[in-house]
Order: sequence, then C-alpha cells, then structure tokens
Amino acid sequence: MKALLLSIISFLVCFMLNAQDIMFIDITKAKYGEIPADRIFSEIKYVPLETHKDGLFYAGINPSYYLTEKYIIATDVKCQAYLFDRETGAFIREISSRGQGPNEYIGGFVRVYGYDEKNKILFERGNSISWKCFNIETNKVEYTIKKPVPENNDVFYTDACPWLIKDSIYVSFVNNKTGKDKVKLIVYDREGSIIKKYPNYLEYKRTEFNFTTSNPGIFYYFNKQTYFKEWSFNDTVFRVNDKDITSHIIFKLGNKQPSYYNRQDPPNYNKGKYFITFVYESNSFVLFNFSHTSGMHTGYYDKKNKQVYISTTNDLKKSGYLAVGLPVNFCPIFVNSNNEMIAHINPEELVKNKDKIDSKYKHLFQNLQEEDNPIVIIAKLK
Repeated sequence: MKALLLSIISFLVCFMLNAQDIMFIDITKAKYGEIPADRIFSEIKYVPLETHKDGLFYAGINPSYYLTEKYIIATDVKCQAYLFDRETGAFIREISSRGQGPNEYIGGFVRVYGYDEKNKILFERGNSISWKCFNIETNKVEYTIKKPVPENNDVFYTDACPWLIKDSIYVSFVNNKTGKDKVKLIVYDREGSIIKKYPNYLEYKRTEFNFTTSNPGIFYYFNKQTYFKEWSFNDTVFRVNDKDITSHIIFKLGNKQPSYYNRQDPPNYNKGKYFITFVYESNSFVLFNFSHTSGMHTGYYDKKNKQVYISTTNDLKKSGYLAVGLPVNFCPIFVNSNNEMIAHINPEELVKNKDKIDSKYKHLFQNLQEEDNPIVIIAKLK
C-alpha cells in the first residue's frame, strides 16, 4: 500500500511539474479590435515583387512565401517557385523547372513548411519514394530524402514534407486518413529509416462523403527546439524531438472549438468554429491565424501580460493587422529564424484604394496594375 501511494504521489508530482510548463492561451477571453501592425512589428517594409515575363505566378487565395537573408521565395498554386531580391523585389529566376532531368521536378514544390532554412533547401513535393531537395543558391538537387515506408497498410502513410529536427534527422506529420490511424508523427533519417513514432489518440467518424484532408501540419522553431500543431483541428502545440514529445501550448477555444470526431460531417456541423492554421512563437508573443466562416483572421498572445488580442471586430467582419500607411490588412504567412515576418497584399486592393495610400509610399505603387505580382510585407517582431 505504501509503495502504491508513493507511486501515485510521484506520478502526480511529475504531472504537476509538466502542467506548469504548459502555456494556456484562452481565446474565450480575447480582446477584439483593429490592431495596427506597428504594435507588435517594427521595421515594416513593403516590397512590390517585379512583374517579370519569366516570373509571373498565379498567387490565388493562398500564396506561400519564405524569407532568407537575401531572397524572397514565392510559390504559387501551381507549386512553381521563384526567387526575388528581398530589398528591391527584383525578379532573379525561377527555381528549377518541370521535367524529367536530374535537376528538374515533376510534381512541383511543397507550398507550406517546405523550406529548410538552415541548409537553404526547398523541398519538391516528391513521388511515392522520395523528396528531391533543391539548393536555392545552386538551383540543383543537393540530395534526396527517402520517404519512410510503413510496415503495413494499417499503420500510416505520409505525403507531408520533412521538417529538420537536427543534422539529418526529420519529422513529418502523418495525416489521419482512415480516422483511426495510430501514428501522429514519425521521426526518420535521410535514408527513410524510422527512428521514432509518436502515437495518435484522436479518431473521427468516417461519413458518406468519404473525403480526407492532406496537410503538412504546422511547424516552427523556438529556442532551437521544434514545435508542432495539427492543422485546423486539435488545440495543442507540442514540443517534439527525436526522443520525446511534450505538450507546450493549449488553446482554450470554448464553444469555438471544432469537433475532431465530427470533422467529416456536413460543413454546417462546425460552422462558426475557429480553425487554427498558423502558429509562431517568440520570446514576447505567440502569433496565430485562424479560419472562420467569415474568412481568415489573425491574433497574438502577449506572454508578459498573458492577454490574447484578435485583430478584428467582434462580429469578425474585418481581418488582419492594419498595414501602416496603407488602406489594407494582412495575415502573417511565414516567420524566419530572425523573427522576420512575411505576408502579402494583392495589388488590386491598393489600385482600388490608391487615394488612401500614405504619401511616403505612393512612389512604390505609382505604376501598379491589378494583374501585377503581389506586394510582400516584411516586418520584424518586437
């Protein structure tokens, strides 16, 4: 009996210590209102991407961008990728091209979380065997990463991209395609050898619609550690490495929490819920985006005063941070290791509201046309 009590006490102590490390972000107590970008960002810069005949890309609704010390990498809905100068927006070149050659790709590039900042590698979406890894400086395939092979059809499949944990060790999110998959994340090396599998405890009800979603999950680095959250569903951000996984952030969504179990039910079932689609963390803030019936919205958690702010009115009729000096709003897309955020503005928004552009920015957009390439926003987190 005494041994049992000691075991229970030890478990509770460990549980309480782990719980103390978890950050709770209570969306139910969020303060809503329009937020100027300069409240949390500094050094805000607007960079129109050159509309070049070899660099015309269809941004669509959700273009993806990565930011390096020299370049802006832009990928379009066709999964083509282009390099632009980060200071001037001048077009440099397309990254590789479609084809059967050794330094060409077939399926296009990964559009979200598909850039290895440390090694300057852009990942091809790949085939059923491997991913080609393109060095953006040389425009050649530097190496390939073999996809992990499941032991049997009931364990997992993954078509998500690799996320570098350390050296040549990667992690990928395993989409729960059957509704009862037992694996959430896999850790592996470049040869596709599995180092670790982290279990999935969530299930959803398969319906007559019988559709599955496929996404890479949400990843970011903070203090040299990797953090992961499932796209849209689930409320937890995990710290993950090649040895263990621990809960790090829990979003308390209250009645805005979507039902994971009913994720395939008709759309009206989860109507009005908040689906978190982006997370990033710095020493001062946790940034997040969420989709809602009314569109895409963004907000942040202030670690110092433990308050959540959502940049929209209570009725969610507006969205995004207010771009300082411009009559438009924006949502963050990517943040690099230097805490530099990148977002975009569609040119037609500025053309339609050109009379509201601050005089100090008019020279940037005086020749802007609605069909031009997007304008990129670069800003540093305070």
